[in-house]
Amino acid sequence: MFSFPPLTPFVKKLIITLLAAFVLELLLKNFAGVDVIGLLALDPVHLGPQTLLQLVSYVLIEDPRAGMSMLIGLLFMWLILSPFEASFGPRRTLALALCGVLGAGLAAILGAAVAPIPGYLYLGSQAIAYAGMAAMAQVMRRGRMMFFGVLPLTSAQLLLVLVGICVLDFLASKDHIRLTGSLGAILAGIGYARYLSRPARPSQPKRSTGPRFRVLRGGGGAADGDRPKWLN
Repeated sequence: MFSFPPLTPFVKKLIITLLAAFVLELLLKNFAGVDVIGLLALDPVHLGPQTLLQLVSYVLIEDPRAGMSMLIGLLFMWLILSPFEASFGPRRTLALALCGVLGAGLAAILGAAVAPIPGYLYLGSQAIAYAGMAAMAQVMRRGRMMFFGVLPLTSAQLLLVLVGICVLDFLASKDHIRLTGSLGAILAGIGYARYLSRPARPSQPKRSTGPRFRVLRGGGGAADGDRPKWLN
């Protein structure tokens, strides 16, 4: 029977942070008249000093009309990232999330450079979920995963499902910047998982730090017989 994994500490804080940011966004936009979306969402067309902030802050901004899909995305994030944190710990899960966010943001900028869309803003936390699924697929590449606890998939099949979801989203929206951003998050998740799976370097033998002596063979006279003499 399908069940959600235990909610791990970092993933719990991440979900609460994203949900609180969404509520704050709605309050500021609808009741205080603050254009928080234009300030924090990523503008991949007009680059400047603000881009450094937007490459991270865009993940805190959601489409105000997409409340239900945002909640579904948070549940999906719980399903994907909690097992990863249980295996690798909170710091590596944070690093995975950052890799996904930066990978998606940079890929979105690349997509906008190829075919810019005036007034376009890139936003949403889906990059974290895409990176998490890609990383788990890479970690479990020698086995099978249960997709939503029902469908057994190999690593390659799960990655094909992820890419297929991105392509379907593109066919429905014709948003090529969102497509490149999602693919960037997937590649970032794969890259980070491969970094974690790299073989450990063999430890170098410690060199002796004590004094070194040369051993010299000494010469002896006839009185000493034929025994060898050694001088340290």
